Amino acid sequence: MINVKPTKNHKKSIKAHKRLFEKWNMWEFAFKQGRDYYFIVAYMQITGKVTGYLILDQNGNVPSLDEAKIPSYNLVLYNTKVNNAVTEMVIQMKKSMKPYEEMYEVLMAYKDYILKEKPLLESSINSIIEQSKEGMKRPVKIRDIVMKLGNMQREITRGTGYFEIAFLNRFEEEYGKYAEIIYTFIKREEELKPVYEELRTVVSLQEMGLAASGKKKIIGILDAWLSSFDRVLKKSISSFELDDRGNKIPIDLTNIKHSISKSSEEIAKRDFKRLILPIMRNPK
Repeated sequence: MINVKPTKNHKKSIKAHKRLFEKWNMWEFAFKQGRDYYFIVAYMQITGKVTGYLILDQNGNVPSLDEAKIPSYNLVLYNTKVNNAVTEMVIQMKKSMKPYEEMYEVLMAYKDYILKEKPLLESSINSIIEQSKEGMKRPVKIRDIVMKLGNMQREITRGTGYFEIAFLNRFEEEYGKYAEIIYTFIKREEELKPVYEELRTVVSLQEMGLAASGKKKIIGILDAWLSSFDRVLKKSISSFELDDRGNKIPIDLTNIKHSISKSSEEIAKRDFKRLILPIMRNPK
């Protein structure tokens, strides 16, 4: 493992570019390009707000801004994805799937009663049952991604101390599976909304030979789902289909993962130019 702690030369360069009352932190991993290892230093106000970045090589030298662009972009990109995996993915992994469990249980319990009165609903009910099963599996799928990303991260933190483009590509390939799982699922939910509405309408009919308790339970679960669609699902879909400026993001439904990865890359490059480059302290 390479040395990832700031050396005397690193500290000298860091302090030379430090401003009054700033704190600094050199991230404990490097980006390898050719024979060189590049480290990034974040300068912060006492409040924690980042005020600047500096790229250093393994010897503590300060490369030019042009030379620092590729290492800084990849270091920030990797760090952002690691943080997202720790926060967003873990939250989704631990999220209760009780609504899908309840939907599955109630439809399995009352399916035969409903189909006895309305046999044409079989396809619709089966679609909702399958979607509920997918919802119940989702935390396991996300956990698998989180575990793989965690293992890859440990290759850096406990192994080499650095990463190269080949590693970052592997990391992004695994990382992209998460967005694909989420988007595929919520788009299917969107497609099924008319099916949920149809089932809600039919179950409400007086001629349905369901016990009042069963009818109330089904309607309650369906109402909760439809309410959630308007409150939560639309926002989730928009987070994939619109960028932070409200522009439409084209997503090829036959290649969701590639489409989302491409749009994410474009946004990352734009944000890097807008937010990171202006506060880089490497000399022009």
